[in-house]
Amino acid sequence: MSTQSGITVSQELNESFRSLPPTSALIIKISPDSTELIPDKTITSNTSASLFADLNSHISSQFPDPAYIVISSDDQDDAKSFISFIPDVAKLRSKMLYASTRNTIINSLGSGIGPKVAFSELDELTWDSFQKSIASDDNAADVGLLLTEDEKILQGINNLSSFGNHGYKKKLASMGGEEDLAKNQDILYKFDPELTAAFDGVSSTDADKLIVFNIDLAAELVKLQTVESGVGVNQLVKVLDGANAIKSPQYSVYAYRPGSLAFIYSCPSGSAVKDRMVYAAFKNSLINHLKGKLAGAGVAIDKNLEVGDLDELELSELQSGQQEEAESVDSSSSSSKTGLKFNKPKGPRRR
Repeated sequence: MSTQSGITVSQELNESFRSLPPTSALIIKISPDSTELIPDKTITSNTSASLFADLNSHISSQFPDPAYIVISSDDQDDAKSFISFIPDVAKLRSKMLYASTRNTIINSLGSGIGPKVAFSELDELTWDSFQKSIASDDNAADVGLLLTEDEKILQGINNLSSFGNHGYKKKLASMGGEEDLAKNQDILYKFDPELTAAFDGVSSTDADKLIVFNIDLAAELVKLQTVESGVGVNQLVKVLDGANAIKSPQYSVYAYRPGSLAFIYSCPSGSAVKDRMVYAAFKNSLINHLKGKLAGAGVAIDKNLEVGDLDELELSELQSGQQEEAESVDSSSSSSKTGLKFNKPKGPRRR
């Protein structure tokens, strides 16, 4: 079973779950290649309090990496509890992967899972805090049952996308310094200097100019790929394809006529599902950020094109914009030469 993340439960994890002894904690991680959920460590103790003390110590050694934790009670017949531990200061890619895979593991482990809680801080991983969370979550259980699996995944991604409204004990790599926050406070990832310079150089006289960029998930940056001038509409697909050697999702902004820009998001077939998820979740906030950034330059993003493979790009929308510009210039030129003004014929009157 899988969800949007495309990550599955390994056979090794299923076996570890079934054989989990009483008063134990099974720590679960996403494999390094982001394909499977695997057991990381099993901790066993005599009491629940000491179990959580050992659990906290182990998670602290790997902080701020996210993890899932299954807790078995003193009575082996009781349903096991589930903890989703996703620190606020973990990398955004990891947070999204763990948030979107949560339902996979819960559904795959079946009816053996009982109470479910979510923690984001180390000081929450205590026996007392765990008991209080279970008691408070019982009151909200009915609300959670009203959401479908996809709605829960989307809710998790949306919560992660709005991190700017929350406090942090440690800065994310993507948050940068105070100056970067002021410039990019409405987006998840900041721009690298080259991309910032490229957009600072956009003007209302630009035409046939193309800026191509993508997300470096490891560095948590939006990076410039290339800036090209004199790119006609008929050359657009070829240039975009040439700038995407690894055939991954890609963003670009194209000045198809002076003062008018088209935002293009392409997601080639075969792209990793986790990349699709990150690019799709980031797109709207990125467009809004660019609109605000470019407003002072007298240009507007008035087209938003989204395709799978680049050969699906509908160029007629961009060609029509250039045609309108050309017709406007020709009309102005004709008017200045003859002194005459030609009006568009009126349609038939309404009956």
